Amino acid sequence: MSDRNRGSGKFVTPGDKLGVIEEFLPGVGTYVDDGNVYSLITGHLSMDLTKREVSVQTTVITPSIPKEGDVVIGQVVNIQDRNSVMKIFQINNQVTSVFTGIMHVSDVSRNYVKTMFDAFKVGDIIRAKVISTVNREVHLSTQSNDLGVIQAFCSYCGHLLVLQNNQIRCSKCKKIERRKTASDYQKAS
Repeated sequence: MSDRNRGSGKFVTPGDKLGVIEEFLPGVGTYVDDGNVYSLITGHLSMDLTKREVSVQTTVITPSIPKEGDVVIGQVVNIQDRNSVMKIFQINNQVTSVFTGIMHVSDVSRNYVKTMFDAFKVGDIIRAKVISTVNREVHLSTQSNDLGVIQAFCSYCGHLLVLQNNQIRCSKCKKIERRKTASDYQKAS
């Protein structure tokens, strides 16, 4: 380690003493109290002896929380006539903590959908857009062509449904099912 960065890399937590104000200027992630420089956050110590500055680089990753406009991927876990519940596990192509999202039948498609059972089944993997987070409830929509079911399984035998002639059909029992599919059904990662 160069003289310029001596002491850098040490793991520190909030309140750890990093030096005195006469020795170092406080940088990012630090604070001064009674002439001493302390760590404000958990992270790794960075000492720049040329600039005479001490800072702390955070190691804490802030979890993604769904917000309006985000595109999420999840699995349908419950369906009722007018609503469905989805377990969200990806936000904007980033794996995240699990969140729950809800969708009303009016947010499924730009076309009329009579019941949620015509659009989704429990177990379907869906790409949806967050349209609201009022009262910390994640409300979803699949009204765009690129949103909807990206992977589904037969509700009769459980095998993968494949797209053939604009219909989704079971690869084993050949049963045809209805879903609100995304334009890239089967091609989505």
